Amino acid sequence: MTANFKRVGADELGYEPKDVDAIVELARAQFANPGSHVLDASTLRNTQFGVSKGGYQIAAVDAALDRLDDAFAAQEANRLLVRGGHQGAEDFVHGLESVLKARLTRPARSRFTRQRWYLKGYSVRQVDALLRLISLDLAGADQISPALLREAMFSPRWGGYNEAQVDAFIDRTVQFLQLSRSVS
Repeated sequence: MTANFKRVGADELGYEPKDVDAIVELARAQFANPGSHVLDASTLRNTQFGVSKGGYQIAAVDAALDRLDDAFAAQEANRLLVRGGHQGAEDFVHGLESVLKARLTRPARSRFTRQRWYLKGYSVRQVDALLRLISLDLAGADQISPALLREAMFSPRWGGYNEAQVDAFIDRTVQFLQLSRSVS
């Protein structure tokens, strides 16, 4: 079964249809059986697709995946509420917030493991700027959204932050934002 995304022109690059179709099938299976663990929001957020000429329109697929991510978050919030009640769900969200704040209180330029000087990682300056926005948001300033975090991109720099750690933190922050809005 194929997804119903528009394709780019025959000479333009778009997402590889078979890659997109595979993740859409997993999402359909997950929604057909919410108790299964075929696909979760974190895996969905970190999915990367190949590109090919005449493939699916990138913006359309990305927008659909963002909506799927929000739907998975709502499903997760519902599971938390069923499993632990409102108090249990709030405790889980507060636990996530504590983990985020612990990372954010580390000194600037030292919030994540740095790559060795001869390896590239994410720009420390750019990541720390995003972390300042996250800190303000957690303090109640409403500075960020899951969409802003999903779209965050950082330049590669020698000796930069470890990409996997930064990506995991951003993923956890998206989860916190989605759940805190659903559970509150």
